[in-house]
Amino acid sequence: MKTILIVEDEEALREIFKDELAETGYNVLTSGDARDCFTQLSANKVDLLILDIKLPDLSGLELLERIRKKYPDLPIIMASAYDSFRTDFAVWIANVSDYIVKPVDLGVLKEKIKKIIG
Repeated sequence: MKTILIVEDEEALREIFKDELAETGYNVLTSGDARDCFTQLSANKVDLLILDIKLPDLSGLELLERIRKKYPDLPIIMASAYDSFRTDFAVWIANVSDYIVKPVDLGVLKEKIKKIIG
């Protein structure tokens, strides 16, 4: 079973993602901030990370940079309510697998995940 880590500061959205993806057959871990994200990554084999760009303790872009140093091959889908990040050079230079804009169409998210990790 593939494991997905969702890093999202909005608890309701985190739970919606978790429930939908678990029903699809994925093992789903969640985190609300950067510190817990690293704890989860260190303690678990994660196959895909869904990373919010706006987090309470560190920007998602800064977190992305730190994650890439330690986990250079981890597939990552960036999530933001702001479509402008889609063209942010920092996102793409970090070799992001895909990008979603909130509110998220869960069907589209599931398709992206399936394409990336099966």
